[in-house]
Amino acid sequence: MMKGIITKDLLGLRQVALTMGLLMVFYLFLGFMGMNSSGGGMGYLSVMALVINVMVPLSCAGYDEQCGWDQFGASLPVSRKQIVICRYIVNLLVIAFTTLVMLAGNILFAAFGGEASGIAAYLLPIVFSLIYIAIMIPIIYQFGVQKSRFIVIAVMILPSMLIAAFGMLMANSGSEDSFLLTGIIDSLSALSAVPVATGVTVAAVCFYALSILVSIRIYSKKNF
Repeated sequence: MMKGIITKDLLGLRQVALTMGLLMVFYLFLGFMGMNSSGGGMGYLSVMALVINVMVPLSCAGYDEQCGWDQFGASLPVSRKQIVICRYIVNLLVIAFTTLVMLAGNILFAAFGGEASGIAAYLLPIVFSLIYIAIMIPIIYQFGVQKSRFIVIAVMILPSMLIAAFGMLMANSGSEDSFLLTGIIDSLSALSAVPVATGVTVAAVCFYALSILVSIRIYSKKNF
């Protein structure tokens, strides 16, 4: 039954498949244009992955709301806990997919003479996506899709401002590459600190797991 719910969400994503495909093509093009700069190509792909990853929770929830899935799902021989877990699994599958796209893009950049990027280029979009989704899904379950759009945008304003400020600091310090996540990627790569990267990843995974528990609690109390 859980496999069927996951399949339902993946099929629902067909509604935004064209948008995601166009985003991939657009950011791959930008990546090729900037692939000779330090981390430039992968900087664009990192943004692409992050944008697509965070589109999924709202897209899936919006599709469910349109077709009245919650009412139908309540009549199925599946627990609400399982329904919530399936939604989180779908998001992990999408994150894995965008990571593979980044890997393929990085290989292409290297094949055409661009600079190959380190593990940080893949790690940061994953970490940001896990944290963002972990915040977003409980909000969606609590307030619904329409109200959540505004709340989620508000939640993202502060980290977006921090990332932009970090990029400006990188530019002022003489860094050649201050494009959004790229400055952070280069900085993290320069540290060569595996413990730091591991700690950040573990923290993001734990936060994601905590979000699952919160979402299960919220969804279990809702009346359909």
